[in-house]
Amino acid sequence: MRQKYIVNKESKSYLANLLATESLEVQYKKTQTASFDVKNRILTLPIWKKDLSEPVTDLFVAHEVGHALYTPMSLLTKAHKQKINHSIVNVVEDARIEKLIKRRYNGLRQSFIRGYRELIAKNFFGTVDKDINDYLLIDRLNIHFKSSHISSDVEFTNEEMRFVKMIEELETPEDVIKVSKLLQEYCNVEREEKGRDQEINFDDHEYEEVKPEELTDEEKENAQPLNTDGTMKDEAEEEGEEGDASSNNKKDKEEEIQQRDPVSTGVAGKTDNLDQAISETDRNWESMRDEILDKDAKNNEYAYLHKFNQKDIIVDYKDVIRDFNKHWAHMLDNGSYYREPERTKQAFVSAKTEYKKFAKRSLKTVMYLVKEFEQKKSAALYARASSDKTGVIDPLKLHSYKYADDVFKRLTIIPDGKNHGLMLLLDWSGSMHDKILPTVEQLINLTMFCRKINVPYEVYAFTNNSENSRHYREFKDDNVKYKLGDTRVDGDFRLINWSSSRMNNKDYETNLFNLYALANSIGGFRSRRNMFDDNIWDDITYPQNYHMSSTPLNDALIAFHTLVPEFISKYNIDKMNTIILTDGYSDSGCKRYEPDHIRYRDWAPSNGLNTYFVSRKNKRQYKSNSSRSFTRNLIENLRYETGTKVVGFYIQSRKGVDMWQHQETHGKIDNGYYNVSEKTRQNLHQEWKKNKCIVTERGKHNTPYDEHYTIASQSMKVSDEAMATPSENAKTGELKRLFAKSRTGSLQSRFVLNRFIKLVA
Repeated sequence: MRQKYIVNKESKSYLANLLATESLEVQYKKTQTASFDVKNRILTLPIWKKDLSEPVTDLFVAHEVGHALYTPMSLLTKAHKQKINHSIVNVVEDARIEKLIKRRYNGLRQSFIRGYRELIAKNFFGTVDKDINDYLLIDRLNIHFKSSHISSDVEFTNEEMRFVKMIEELETPEDVIKVSKLLQEYCNVEREEKGRDQEINFDDHEYEEVKPEELTDEEKENAQPLNTDGTMKDEAEEEGEEGDASSNNKKDKEEEIQQRDPVSTGVAGKTDNLDQAISETDRNWESMRDEILDKDAKNNEYAYLHKFNQKDIIVDYKDVIRDFNKHWAHMLDNGSYYREPERTKQAFVSAKTEYKKFAKRSLKTVMYLVKEFEQKKSAALYARASSDKTGVIDPLKLHSYKYADDVFKRLTIIPDGKNHGLMLLLDWSGSMHDKILPTVEQLINLTMFCRKINVPYEVYAFTNNSENSRHYREFKDDNVKYKLGDTRVDGDFRLINWSSSRMNNKDYETNLFNLYALANSIGGFRSRRNMFDDNIWDDITYPQNYHMSSTPLNDALIAFHTLVPEFISKYNIDKMNTIILTDGYSDSGCKRYEPDHIRYRDWAPSNGLNTYFVSRKNKRQYKSNSSRSFTRNLIENLRYETGTKVVGFYIQSRKGVDMWQHQETHGKIDNGYYNVSEKTRQNLHQEWKKNKCIVTERGKHNTPYDEHYTIASQSMKVSDEAMATPSENAKTGELKRLFAKSRTGSLQSRFVLNRFIKLVA
């Protein structure tokens, strides 16, 4: 009968993580046997067929986790030295580790019972249509313990019940070796002369003789094992530490080899002695396990988020100021392009004047926003306020003492506000050139707002401008100490630190002008047909290493997994907010650090692998077979690891809705692709027509962001202009239209800032 439930095997890694409370990592790969990397605590499991039932899957995972937690690497070696057949050791050790894992997680008992019943019925042990009592003792013991002591078909003599009790009482690997050796001797004789009395030395195992009829099935099932912490010493602790340098080098080399070739979680090996008895059921089990492997499955590859040193990737604001000061001095002395120095100086003075005008206009907007923020913050605090009795009598309530007990003064308790923090990522790609000026204006307003309300913040522009990387130090492999499997960012990747709450007022004003001048120069240059137009920004150049580049958003998000926690820790942040301003998806994929000949291999579906990135912090795994899925997963994990809210702004210059942007967030999977229904399309178009913005909220849609906004670039332009002058004989209708237009423009220009107020208040 076909099982009514079918599960995805890869999802069972969460079960394995639950079982291994020491944050064991589980990987699924195309391998015949499970293995365990002791140093890195990585359990590798085979990829099983999709139609494997849930109890069997849970059984396999729990069994292998049991080996990972409790089976030392040295067990098989010790057994081999004592010439004990591996199949006998395997049976005994399986019984021990399954007892320990069920003791630790009592809820797994039913998974083992149901799973093994199914496997026995499907002849995984080769016992169907055979009398189990015709088998050697080791096989009867195997079926007895695999069936969780409840099989009434297995029979034991009084002498054999000693072995049953010994296995039930197993606690240590040393006990496994002793019992296995005794079993080997017994089964060797049993094989030669079935049923003959055995002369086995039980001196090492003192216990009362138990008759089979004295143990009921229920007693066997409900018997409470001895307490244990379930921990296991490392092999190094068991064998002792060697102090000389040569031994340490040898150990390091062994660890390096072990990373690439982890040891098997079981105790199977090629140590059979044909002259000794073996466990037939264990052999059948090992051979049948190959039948459940998914031989057609794609192999899986795993990569980890690298923890970066800030100096490797950040161009600090002090370096930015230094670069611009040096450039301005050279430009004023030598001119720019074909402009003579005098004209360049005049343009530079005019640019300073334009910036001051912008800053003055912005101050009005910022103070309005500060007022809005204080009102919303106060309302939020009072909404959470509580009252309590003071113990002091309120004279105004004394008249009610006959019918009311509450005659005391009350104190309103207002909770303290939370410490907020902001980190902002600005897209510094070439496609942002026509949007960069209004975006920078919003950004400057945002930093002014943060400084007014004393919110710690950092503003970074992400870029992979090669000039930038050459200008600073080379991003060589040797500069960054990657671990095996680490994600590697592009060698030219940098984060330009444009603004920071760490700045003093002088540096803050200096760098805001630098950014404003740069945005005007970039934003206007391509839109003007003639570079010789009478425009001050045409006469001003900027440092070569601040040219725009492509869109390494994924690289930036990888870096933020290091920077955000450091920022939270530094400023003791309670409420963290991360804002991303971009006009497209990341054009960077991912590369994985590998030793030997291929140091950095592209992470892409074209290599025929399923690719996952793994958080070293919490061992969560995310399937990422494309650059876009990698972006989604990085945002999800950043939220999960740091607790930050992530707000995205997609800035578009086109007039209509960019439906491509909304396929994943508003669509449903159809034949492997996201399709947006006609009704959803109409709703999006209506929302865009009305607001020039589309709001996508987490929970209602498929977005990884807490909130995501698709916004028109013209709405980013900061505007606080007064109402246009009406005509001489203006009527009421004209005045209303002019007022509404000015009001609308002002509100749209404050959109980003208003959203931030909502977040922090």
